[in-house]
Amino acid sequence: MIPLPPEEQKKEAFRLFEDGRYVESLAVCNHMLETGRDPSIEILAATNLYAAGRYEDAEVFFRDLAVRMPDSSYVHSYLAKVLAARGDESAIAEYAAAVRLDPGNLDAVRSYAEYLVSQEDWGGALPAFRRIAAATGKPEDIRSLMRALVMAGNAVEALALHDRYSGETANAPEYIEALIRTGRLPEAASAAYALWQTGRDPAAFFQYLHACAGYDLKAALDACAALPEEWQDRAFLAEYVHLLQAAGDTAGALQAVQRMLLQSPGDPEVRLMECDLLAAAGAVDQALERYEQLVRDELAAKNDLAMLGRITGNYRAFITSVLPKDEAGRRFLDRVSRDPNAVSLLETARFFESTDNPAEARSWYYRAYRADFLVGGPGYARFLAAAGDGRECEKVMLYILANVRKSTDLVRISSLILDPGNPMRHSKRLTGQLIARFEERQAALSSRGREQLAMAYFVAASRALEEEGYAACKGFSLAGMDILPAHAPALRPGMFLDLLRQCKEQSPADPPVLQERPRADLKCPKETATAAPGIPGLTEQEEKIVSFLRSHRTATEMELRRLLGTRRVTGVVNRLMQKAALQGQAVIEKRGIGENGEIYEYTGT
Repeated sequence: MIPLPPEEQKKEAFRLFEDGRYVESLAVCNHMLETGRDPSIEILAATNLYAAGRYEDAEVFFRDLAVRMPDSSYVHSYLAKVLAARGDESAIAEYAAAVRLDPGNLDAVRSYAEYLVSQEDWGGALPAFRRIAAATGKPEDIRSLMRALVMAGNAVEALALHDRYSGETANAPEYIEALIRTGRLPEAASAAYALWQTGRDPAAFFQYLHACAGYDLKAALDACAALPEEWQDRAFLAEYVHLLQAAGDTAGALQAVQRMLLQSPGDPEVRLMECDLLAAAGAVDQALERYEQLVRDELAAKNDLAMLGRITGNYRAFITSVLPKDEAGRRFLDRVSRDPNAVSLLETARFFESTDNPAEARSWYYRAYRADFLVGGPGYARFLAAAGDGRECEKVMLYILANVRKSTDLVRISSLILDPGNPMRHSKRLTGQLIARFEERQAALSSRGREQLAMAYFVAASRALEEEGYAACKGFSLAGMDILPAHAPALRPGMFLDLLRQCKEQSPADPPVLQERPRADLKCPKETATAAPGIPGLTEQEEKIVSFLRSHRTATEMELRRLLGTRRVTGVVNRLMQKAALQGQAVIEKRGIGENGEIYEYTGT
């Protein structure tokens, strides 16, 4: 069979991709890449790998392309998608790069916004949604912007947007939510009821209940009672229970929970609701039995440590309110404390703290910290700070900061350190270490993370001003204004400007801290990737591959199998290419598939 001409092969590869036949399209791409390099086919091959769910291979390809095509918004956007699919938080940096390189690439902007929403970073997503809505004017994009505004805490602006586009947003869920959050409850209830009547959407019914409960609780309860039984699922019953509790009808709430238990008998959330309602109803013996059975079951399963913490916390609050101190202590130690998981140890510490036994509380807090520094450490540090042991508190928090790995955990820890009422905020060492850890991962921070870094800069700048360190104060203030997100609720640029003004007024001399100023008449040179003489962190197998390819320039998968004495060559090469790409290098490239497996070419110096 005569092979198709290159241009026809190329069209075939793209046609197969558009038809969703990614593996077949990839095969055509690999065949074409055996005979020469074509950037569009390389990108298509990488995109096929992503679409086919081969994320590890796709990451290697896209990282290599990002080194060779650093100005490609498409490449950075798809690398971000691959990283997001793999749960890698550095996806946010690649999305930001794609948008920065081409703000008009609406696919990249949209993907960026959707990724931020998936991380519940509504404030960070707002600028992207604004650009999309302005560019398209489509009703769905306007509604997405309204939703982002509402979730970011700016419902007033969302209503102003509705006034401009009322034809596209009339009775939309985003409009109703904005009415609820601005206190216009009768309007919200009316709009939600109209939406419910139109499409029988459960979300619209819940919005009606939320709005109605704020000014006419009886009407909300009547609407629940009138709902057909076949529509009364777990979500509805949970809402109904909350309304009955708000009305003080504990018996009715218990009946609704019993119906929920028939639908989901093992659901710990529902079982905890039953325990709490029994306690509220004064059924002490029954509540105690249900609490302790639930504690036993969750300690045995340990499916959700956050849920276990809620259960043991509510159990602790219950027994300390209805039992003598000694009996409550015995029951808690026997039911909860014997299991050495960090949550049980932490709740035991809180038990002793709530029963005025600080020595035992400290001992259990320390054990929780040693069991899991992220679960138990913050509570131990908070206890130490309240007890006035600042030195040990600082030591614990420095250890936590040195070992935290995820940005979300770093943000959580920073919230504790920077809390205005917490003595930790005044520790220069803690603030300095916090800033250093944030700066290490600055490109991958969410808007919440950037706000926390800005707050750390603000604390450091304020301290420097008090100590007459005017240059440091100016540097921290400028850095804080630079990193501060546009929609930060706790900080404003004016707060940094006020520190700068005080610096200039108080400083005997006022040398600039930004020594190299940007020149308006000079263009920033493009970054180019150069191969470094070595790649740190290679394993012995990876070093062998680099050495072999440096000598032979090309090699097949079969040759590398013989070199390493293993069939698992593909994974080793992929990890090697990832390490090289992370160092800004393109040492090895794949050249398609031949009779002896993958073909690799050495591209380093």
